[in-house]
Amino acid sequence: MISRNSTTRVILEVVKGPRSGRTFVFDRHDTFIVGRSQFVHCPINDPALSRDHFLIEINPPQCELRDLDSTNGTFVNSTRIDRARLASGDLIAAGQSVFRVLVEPGQAAKKGPAPSSSVAIPARDPILCAGCRSPAPLNLTINNVVGANPHEPIEWWCSACRTEAAALPQPVPHYSTIRELGRGAMGVVYQARHNSSGRMVALKLITPEVATTRAAIERFQREMSVISQLRHPNIVEWYEQGMSRGQFWFAMEYVSGSNLEALAKMDPGRYPTDQACRLACQILKGLEHAHNGGFVHRDIKPENILIGQTNEGSVAKISDFGLAKSFRSVGLSGLTFSGEMRGTIPFMPPEQMTDFKTVRPQADLYATAATLYYLLTSQYIYDEPEGGGDLIKMLLEEHPVPILERRNDVPPGLAAVVGRCLARDPDERFPDATSMRRALKPFC
Repeated sequence: MISRNSTTRVILEVVKGPRSGRTFVFDRHDTFIVGRSQFVHCPINDPALSRDHFLIEINPPQCELRDLDSTNGTFVNSTRIDRARLASGDLIAAGQSVFRVLVEPGQAAKKGPAPSSSVAIPARDPILCAGCRSPAPLNLTINNVVGANPHEPIEWWCSACRTEAAALPQPVPHYSTIRELGRGAMGVVYQARHNSSGRMVALKLITPEVATTRAAIERFQREMSVISQLRHPNIVEWYEQGMSRGQFWFAMEYVSGSNLEALAKMDPGRYPTDQACRLACQILKGLEHAHNGGFVHRDIKPENILIGQTNEGSVAKISDFGLAKSFRSVGLSGLTFSGEMRGTIPFMPPEQMTDFKTVRPQADLYATAATLYYLLTSQYIYDEPEGGGDLIKMLLEEHPVPILERRNDVPPGLAAVVGRCLARDPDERFPDATSMRRALKPFC
């Protein structure tokens, strides 16, 4: 049985090569990049390595390696791979370097906020699927939080029940679902009606990717309760939340219009620049309010900007505030880069990949500029990688295509504002959302 204050750790040891003897320790969700570039986590002066050679995503005890289209390849236990799930004892070879993977229990946790941890807990009593009551595998990995009672009740759903839950709307107390509005990496959204008040809501359902304890569930719900207190005309309002049949549910303000992604595709590359800048300024107003409260969205992208209609015209509303960040930080997301990220990476600032834990408000400014760019051009800031290349490598190495090369009628001053906001160095962007909004105002 796991001790009360321990956490599983993933350790990477450099056992051969220029950085032999170095050790890297991970006790929570993180990324780790190796290559020749000075901006990666483990820069190695080795001509056999590519600038960004391979990436490991870690969510202890899980970790997955992906080769970043390197020239000379990445090898796990002497086999060249594109992607591979890693286990304790595996050897990773790239260029002159060899890394050993170790997964082991950590030391007693230090005082302070409890991080999340995925912990393998040998159960005394059988763990049963909450849906069909089938027994769980004996080596089931349980997501817990450090300091929680190791006997915490465990919520686990088998793959068959998870598939069924994802395909069909689940009953949520006090609500009746009407129709599906959208489906993506962060769950499914339905239009629903509150049974007693008749209020129309957007009902979002998310299923944890891993088995989890009640303590981890409660921590996620506490984090979302804090974020849900954000109130602003340009932020989708959160009404209430809960859990039903293994799924988290969130009742949110229903916005009857489409999202910015659909808006961009209505007349590709011809959306009026003044209207686009007005919507971007509304996004920035919402971000001003959130940033002043200490919140960073981390997932601004066209599909997360809902477009409502008022007597004054279109209004932009930011949805899913803090949802992805909290879901990942508590360890409920599994390995996110293993899933579908094509709709997220083109709007993600480079520092969010290289400094996974610490992201400043300037990250949201970059993502807002990339979203404005998409609305104006109906294209990403990067060209699609040739031959199905890796999007992560593109994010780490490529410079954005200047917006005037996509659309030559964009005012040069506006192109300069967008270009500044897309700077790779966060300190070269505007210092805050207020400053960026002022810079866009002349073009509204």
